[in-house]
Amino acid sequence: MHIGERIRYGRIKAGLSLRELGEKLGITQTALNNYEKGITTPDSPRLIQLAKALDLPIEYFFRQEPITTLRPSAFRKKVNLKQKELHKIIEDTRDWLERFVTIETILEERREVDLPAPIRITEPREIEDAAVQLRAYWNLGLDPIENLMDILEDHGIKIGLVDASDAFVGMTIRVNDEYPVIVVNRNVSGDRQRLTIAHEIGHLVLGVDPAIDEDKLYHRFAGAFLFPKEQVRKELGEERKRIGLEELCILKHRYGLSMMAILYRAFENGYISPVSFKKIHITFRKNKWHQKEPMRPYLPEEPSSMNLMIMRAYAEGVISRGRANEIFGGDIATVCGCVDCA
Repeated sequence: MHIGERIRYGRIKAGLSLRELGEKLGITQTALNNYEKGITTPDSPRLIQLAKALDLPIEYFFRQEPITTLRPSAFRKKVNLKQKELHKIIEDTRDWLERFVTIETILEERREVDLPAPIRITEPREIEDAAVQLRAYWNLGLDPIENLMDILEDHGIKIGLVDASDAFVGMTIRVNDEYPVIVVNRNVSGDRQRLTIAHEIGHLVLGVDPAIDEDKLYHRFAGAFLFPKEQVRKELGEERKRIGLEELCILKHRYGLSMMAILYRAFENGYISPVSFKKIHITFRKNKWHQKEPMRPYLPEEPSSMNLMIMRAYAEGVISRGRANEIFGGDIATVCGCVDCA
């Protein structure tokens, strides 16, 4: 991979056009395009200028990590997600993955992806059992999942967080056509992050009949994985006429699902009537609780595997403080606010 390609990746990651970056550098769009195509090579002062303009470490342009292709295989977005932002998200993902692969290579460690054979789905009602099957495969039982990101990382599925607008929710990306990673928006609530991740897991484990409405099905799988049917019955009982906000708030923080998602779980399993569900749904819309729910928010999770590997390598003297910061993408002292790391 030549430096020009790295310059192009960095420019897209920064969300800049050729013209915009050229203006920052004081060079023509043609000159910059020649760099990116490998026709000409920037000298050291120009590379330093590029690194500053793109807010990247100089080593970014010389990485040799084996991330050749990133293919979004499924993603959740709003209709107003622009291609420019999607490309930026992909390049942010490439940067994070390259750094992750670097520390894995240094420590000679990499968890293999641990997923069951595709679970065949021919009708929507089979989703409930499919969610329980995956829980059984991962030995999770039916209890609430305290940290979903930890569970996935334990089973070899990398989770990346990106800064994005609310037009982007999350996606699954195939890396080098070999293994999947899940990328989610850092700037959304924790319950929404978890539902998105569980939705993406559905894309990885389900073999769905094309005749079924897939998006609704994956959404139901996400809810069933986080809040299994048996637990819904146990927590809410059967034939409910109404459910109070306080009760929903407790369950939200127990299972890491939004109040509205909990109501859907009760409705789709027949534990609350269509009439009662509609009344509660109208109340949520009227008060705009579907946009921002009342009471305590559910805080976002953070993936930890990469950071723990960096800290271990640094503590054991395998890498220097500077190299640790480089792989982390910032100051490692900010990982936990630990003054001893400073």
